[in-house]
Amino acid sequence: MRTEGPFGDFKLEHHKNDADLLHDVLCLANAGHSGRRYLVFGVENRTFEMVSIAESEGRRTSADIQSVFRDNARKFFQSRIPEIHLAELEHDGKSLDVLVIEDRPHKPYYLVEDYSDAKRRIRPHHIYTRVGDTNTPLPCSAAPHEIERMWRERFGLDMPPLERAKRYLADPDAWVPTSEDPLSNASYYHRDFPEFTLTAVDEDSPVIACNEEWTRGEIRTDDNSTGHFKLYYHQTLLVRSRFVIFDNRKKLMVAPCWEPRGAGRFYFYRANSVAYGFQRLMVMQGREDDSVRLRVGGTGPINDEARALWPNGMRIPVLQDGELEGFLAAKHDRTNTDPSRNEAEQYTIFLQNQLDFEHWRQERSEQ
Repeated sequence: MRTEGPFGDFKLEHHKNDADLLHDVLCLANAGHSGRRYLVFGVENRTFEMVSIAESEGRRTSADIQSVFRDNARKFFQSRIPEIHLAELEHDGKSLDVLVIEDRPHKPYYLVEDYSDAKRRIRPHHIYTRVGDTNTPLPCSAAPHEIERMWRERFGLDMPPLERAKRYLADPDAWVPTSEDPLSNASYYHRDFPEFTLTAVDEDSPVIACNEEWTRGEIRTDDNSTGHFKLYYHQTLLVRSRFVIFDNRKKLMVAPCWEPRGAGRFYFYRANSVAYGFQRLMVMQGREDDSVRLRVGGTGPINDEARALWPNGMRIPVLQDGELEGFLAAKHDRTNTDPSRNEAEQYTIFLQNQLDFEHWRQERSEQ
């Protein structure tokens, strides 16, 4: 980034007062830009000359900055604050701090209570943004067309129907049930956009898998049945996701995704997927989350290790962007072979794959 714009702003040093910090972050968070936004500390904003910030007075840590937002969260609309973190960089022997502001569809971010310090005042119900390299001045509010853009993004109004549906599934509380069935044959519509509906329909069939590895530690696996969540936009079927009723019909779970690994499979949910949206919807509508309390069955050292790691039940992991690729690319002792056809061996390999991922994620978090 060599110029300022809606994606970034240069600062020679950290903000001396919190109101200026809040204002700059609000402007960037609300800007009309697709992707992350950056506040770079240690760069002169006219000449773009880098000045090391290592010995700068008033240098803040990531925790310092995040606490400004957390401590004032109640002053934000719906108590929703921008998602931020501070990264430290070295370039040409000079230290820079970069405040990363994630691009989330929760715009507009604004205050509903006054925030003032000795020099600045952020006004409630004023919406600030950044157009080009210029912030909305503190006494003003963004232009009406800019505010409209933010609300349209928030509600996904300019997105294709399937992408809108994914957005709406991220808020399970917005779905209204129209039936009381505790397991399946349930139906819902979206509170604000009732043209989006979904149903859970039993469709048990010998060709639909209902005895995958994640069900095999349960008490009974010979009475499993299947069905589909079907998501509609008006009368158009957008997508469907398989669910399984198992454990002597006491548990219900949207079937996770899987990828081949070694002689078996690794199971997971994608955080932004429709399938995981359905799973969260069931939980928010009052069901227990069966995806985090799967019983570990069998005997052997791997089974014992799994029970030690998950004493209250195995958890199907929810993967963020890039995690699947990173995990599958990591080097492990086992090599790819033909898939096992023995159910007991399949289950052992499944446990090993899930354990390997948990260890990989833990190691990654410690780096």
